[in-house]
Parts: sequence; structure tokens; C-alpha cells
Amino acid sequence: MPTRRHWAEVRKILEQDLMCDALKGRVRYFATRYRKAHDGYGRVCILVDKKEILDMPFTVEDRGYAEVSKRKNAGSDKSYAELHKEVEKEYNEQGLYYPGDFGFALDEFLSNSISESLEAEDWLVRMLAIMDRRVGKRTLKKIKPSVADLPEWLQYFYHLRIQSERI
Repeated sequence: MPTRRHWAEVRKILEQDLMCDALKGRVRYFATRYRKAHDGYGRVCILVDKKEILDMPFTVEDRGYAEVSKRKNAGSDKSYAELHKEVEKEYNEQGLYYPGDFGFALDEFLSNSISESLEAEDWLVRMLAIMDRRVGKRTLKKIKPSVADLPEWLQYFYHLRIQSERI
């Protein structure tokens, strides 16, 4: 089980220690917590060249539960758990994640080998892996043909890395 780290330490690991040289300084991870909010939630986002590319606000969870309820009330014979899994998959394909999802993906990424992370079912884990310095040019070339099968938001990060390495 991974140990809990402060965000500053995690950010340093992601942006400096594990980030490939070609993307250092271009990719930033941002997390905040709204302490005065009634539930203390916040958001996580990933910036490339100071532009938000992937935003994970806490409101995604609320929208997800509303969508599950809407489908259930529309007469779906699936269970709430099945509907939740279905909605979550659809949201993830669109790049919609709950901030906690990033934490789970980060734990998985830091616990697994880079090869396991590149093949992970969790697309956030794959995104973290593709920007990792341990992924070399040969691996990137090997991955390139399968990129078209991934969600558009994840393709962006693969193309970013491939272009930054001039492959």
C-alpha cells in the first residue's frame, strides 16, 4: 500500500523526477481543495503549456449520480451499480473524472512497474505512464499504432509525448 504524501512532494515526483525531459516545464499538475466549501471538495487539473487540458472537478460525481438516477427512473432494468459503472465508463471516455480518481490512479501508477502502467485499464494511469521518463523512444514507436483506439483526450497526451520526442 502506497504511503500518503503531501501534494508538493507528489507534484515534484510527477513534474521533475518522473517527467520525460522533453516535457519538463511544459506539463504541470494542479490540485486544490476548497476548505470553506461545505464538503471540502476541490479539483485536479493537468495543464500543458499553461492551458488546462484535463479538468477533474468535484461536480463530475454529482452529475454522474444524477445521470444514474435519470437512467434508473427512465425504466432501466440494470442495477444502480451496473448503471454507475456504465456512466463512469462513458464519462472517462470523455475525460471526465472525479478528483479522487486521480488519487487512485496516482497510487496505482506509483505502485506498478512502468510496463504495467502503460497497459493499465485505468486511462489516467496510462496518461501518467506515457509522460514518464522511463518510457523510451522504442516503446513509444511500439505504442504509436494503438493510439487511435484510445479516447480522444488520451490520444492528446500520447501525441504530445510523441511529438515532443520528434518521433
